[in-house]
Amino acid sequence: MLVLSKVKFDLRDPDELYFAQREIEALLNTKTRFIKTIALLFRENPFNLLDEEVIHLISRLVYMGEGQGFLADIPPTDIVSIVKRATFFREIYAIFECDNEKEMEQKLHKVGIPIKPDDLRGKKIDFNPFTQIFIKSISEEKGNIITVRFIPFHTLFEYVTEVKKLPAAVFRPKNDENWQYYFSEKEQGIEKGIQELLNHLATGHYRSPHFGLGKNHIGDFVDWASTDLRKPFLHYLHKYKGKGDPRISRALINLLKVKEGDTILDPFVGSGAFISDAPTMGINAIGIEVLNIGKMIAEVKCNLGINISNLRESIIRLFEKIDNSPLKQDTRREFLKIMDKIRKNTSNNRAYKKIEPHLEKIFFLKEAIAEIEDIEIKKFLLILLSQQVVEYSEKNRTWDIVGSFKSYVEDRYLVLYSTHKLAEVLGVNLNGRKVKIVKGDSTNMSMLKNNSIDGILTSPPYFDALDYIENNKISILILGLDEDLTWESTKDFYEAKHRDELKYDNLPLFVSDKYFSISLPQSSLNLIDLLQKSHRIYKAKVVENYLKMMKLSFEECYRVLKEGKYYLMVISKFHSWIINEKEEIIETSPILADLGRSVGFKVVDVIEHGLSKADKGKIGVEDILIFQK
Repeated sequence: MLVLSKVKFDLRDPDELYFAQREIEALLNTKTRFIKTIALLFRENPFNLLDEEVIHLISRLVYMGEGQGFLADIPPTDIVSIVKRATFFREIYAIFECDNEKEMEQKLHKVGIPIKPDDLRGKKIDFNPFTQIFIKSISEEKGNIITVRFIPFHTLFEYVTEVKKLPAAVFRPKNDENWQYYFSEKEQGIEKGIQELLNHLATGHYRSPHFGLGKNHIGDFVDWASTDLRKPFLHYLHKYKGKGDPRISRALINLLKVKEGDTILDPFVGSGAFISDAPTMGINAIGIEVLNIGKMIAEVKCNLGINISNLRESIIRLFEKIDNSPLKQDTRREFLKIMDKIRKNTSNNRAYKKIEPHLEKIFFLKEAIAEIEDIEIKKFLLILLSQQVVEYSEKNRTWDIVGSFKSYVEDRYLVLYSTHKLAEVLGVNLNGRKVKIVKGDSTNMSMLKNNSIDGILTSPPYFDALDYIENNKISILILGLDEDLTWESTKDFYEAKHRDELKYDNLPLFVSDKYFSISLPQSSLNLIDLLQKSHRIYKAKVVENYLKMMKLSFEECYRVLKEGKYYLMVISKFHSWIINEKEEIIETSPILADLGRSVGFKVVDVIEHGLSKADKGKIGVEDILIFQK
């Protein structure tokens, strides 16, 4: 059986294509052939025997650039399970020959399609919203050639976020004075749009969007050629420093070679980017996070199975309250107290000056949300409010933050609603697997048993490159997560390149003698020695403690990971420091690789990735270190 995987249109450079190839090879468990131009395949057998409609579908919307897909020749295997998990692919085709109907039925069952013989009539069968079967008779001697066209679930979930652009969903409905009717009409528009989307994809036309008047078709609203505007699930719910690219996160899970029902771990989960797709892939996940703001964002982002009906009713009641209730005088004292706390902590910050005119309304919104009883829904809405705080503290916004908040809530709700409705169509159980976010430290994961985890993936702090609370500081204060501010003692070290550190007395919070007895590999000692010899005494201490902390984390990860399983770490390939008053670029990923080896891991591979959305600034190119226990 031949399996042809067409990459998405926006995968254009070799790094992206290489990453896609690694993913599909992990899913198929075989090597693949790189296809630079799909059109050339039609000179080969069996592609030259395919039906014209199939040729049309395969050749539609391909990027004439570095490459267009990958081809594998494997025994008949369950492609449906791969379709449910693949990240980088627009379509996947399975092509095989059969002598008779019995053989055809058997092979389709192996591919993952439980079809009955009576259904194998005709040249084209629309088996379900993501699967089409094409049957072409070659000859009496050679039998039939079967082509099965699959649309990967992740691609569908990306496309469905465009449905809210349809007129029925984007324009204000007639009954906008009544929130119940308002949301009801919006939801009807979403459901209509999903059906239009699925029908449109079944034709394979990928009608190009136009920008004139009279748009009334799903093909006019979806930018089929780019994923830049599509935001699947809740990946882009809230800004957070160091947040991973969603494409990387899903592909990393696949590279772990975990199966449905397994449990994965992210010991530095941050805002949850690397594990938030796990439930949609049938995988359980655990995240460890030291910052409350990161934990809270991760809990919301990973909770795709939130009760959508209860969320809808809570939003309606909240909007009605916002429309009819002024700020209560008896809560004004508390507001002034929070305002004073924000002023003291951010008075020298331009962010405070930008957010100050909106603080009273922000507090009013927070108080209105606080009255919601459902904890999950309350957390969801507070994080949406927090994102508005971040937006308004970063930019000079003059329009009303209450209206902006309501629009953002509506937008995120419609994304969730369309996700839930599509999940129903595809048979994806968003509540089938659990994600648990734990407040804690990856150097002590005593809550996890030995040999209990099926795979680990993470992107740890990049030495001292990022300040994880800076752009969320005002949100942290408003949400009452003041404990996170204790980590601000690290801030002065983030931009410490040009300071005379010999005169600096205060050490960051994480610089401690508790790591004194931990031994480090020679590559770590060489880096520390280099910093010390260039009179970066305190920086050397920070780096030393970071490396010792990472070794403790490696030891814990080794303890909880099952034998033979994998640990994938996304880490900066290089890091820059001031050495002898000059900036030097030092390759740091080998230092982390040595730390992993020192606790017993094998480094089985290193993937250099340069996906377009990766941070190209101070972090630079990233390596994916693949460890195995």
